[in-house]
Amino acid sequence: MTDERGSVTIWVLGLSILLLLFGGLGLDYWRGLMLQRELAAVADSAAIAGASGIDESVYRESGELILEANRATGLVSAAVDWQSISVVDMDVLVSADLVEVTLVAEFEPLLLGVFVDDDDPFLVRATAGARPVLVP
Repeated sequence: MTDERGSVTIWVLGLSILLLLFGGLGLDYWRGLMLQRELAAVADSAAIAGASGIDESVYRESGELILEANRATGLVSAAVDWQSISVVDMDVLVSADLVEVTLVAEFEPLLLGVFVDDDDPFLVRATAGARPVLVP
């Protein structure tokens, strides 16, 4: 008969370490998902703000809702700056009737950062679009 004293302790210790590892990975996943949702909300609000940048002179003359690119871009930038989120890159595309905003933020994982190279950050991206609408 072999001496098996302490084998349960080794198993419990190993399972505890695995439980902490998977818990930390789950925490990193939910933090990344939360950042992506927050970034999407900021992109939505910025696109809506940009869609209010219509060319007033064209609207007064013809009643058409045509976006003025510089004004819409400025409104998007102001809306993003007003939020409390750190954006690494922002891309704004303005056409005559559409504003499309793409925001990129950097995500710094807690536990997953131990296993991956720190030189390549995790990037989270969100895109939103909005069109100007006449409100009666």
